[in-house]
Amino acid sequence: MTPELLLQKFGYFAVFIGTFLEGETILVTAGFFSERGYLQLVLVMLFAFLGAYSGHVFWFWLGRTQGVRLLDRYPRMRRHFGRGVRMFERYGAPAIFITQWLYGLRITAAVIIGISRIPVLKFLIYEAVSCFVWAIVIGAAGYYFGRAVESVLGKAAHIEKWGLILLLVVATGVWLWHQWRDRRNAAE
Repeated sequence: MTPELLLQKFGYFAVFIGTFLEGETILVTAGFFSERGYLQLVLVMLFAFLGAYSGHVFWFWLGRTQGVRLLDRYPRMRRHFGRGVRMFERYGAPAIFITQWLYGLRITAAVIIGISRIPVLKFLIYEAVSCFVWAIVIGAAGYYFGRAVESVLGKAAHIEKWGLILLLVVATGVWLWHQWRDRRNAAE
């Protein structure tokens, strides 16, 4: 099966899962493939919003119900807890909007928000707005990046194929590096 068919068949599901976990890399890549015609940009943004929102609601719920046990189990999260609570005390609910843009800290931030006892409705509303704006901005960035590449290189099928492979390898490498770093930090 060609990469194009894989993208057409599993692209939106991959966007949902990728944004459920963190998301920038997968969303920029999906925006790029939207410009190439393999995915529809509006659907990429919709699935990115749904993935990010459901992911953050899940992590918020986990923080709300299992927060203290999570802090005991993951010391790295405990280090961010004090700063996170102070940020929410100082800036209130709009700080939820800011946490969507903190690459690598979104999951921790959602857990901290759950532990902080911020009202659920306030979290759901601010998180929905934040995820919506984030999906549009990052998805559009990937799309327009694809347009810039096209204007420089033109439509060359062989370059697309290698570009797709390169982007997938880089995205996988970044994800693996983050996993390794998180495990190393947890071990310390």
